[in-house]
Amino acid sequence: MSNIKVIQEKPLSLVDVKELLSKEKKGELSERAKKTLEYIGTVLQAKDKKIIELEKSLVELKIQRLKEKQIKKILDIIPQDIDSLRAIFTAETVSLKDEDMQKILETIKQNTT
Repeated sequence: MSNIKVIQEKPLSLVDVKELLSKEKKGELSERAKKTLEYIGTVLQAKDKKIIELEKSLVELKIQRLKEKQIKKILDIIPQDIDSLRAIFTAETVSLKDEDMQKILETIKQNTT
């Protein structure tokens, strides 16, 4: 097995992955990459542009405890209620105030409808 060194680790949303895979020529994609691209096309809940706008809006909220990793997960899931949003943070050591969660949900509704 080769010795792989991780140089940088960065969270990606499904839109980010789709964009990276779409830049590659279709014939050069592995079977796994093709299936990933196909899967992303079926599970994305909103248009790419709307998700990019949503990401900018979430960052502009400047919620101190909201990290890039959680923003990317919010973009993938697009929670519609407080319980779905809370589920994103269950595995994290970070918890948000209810008022911050409401701001996030309002931003999601404004950017996805």
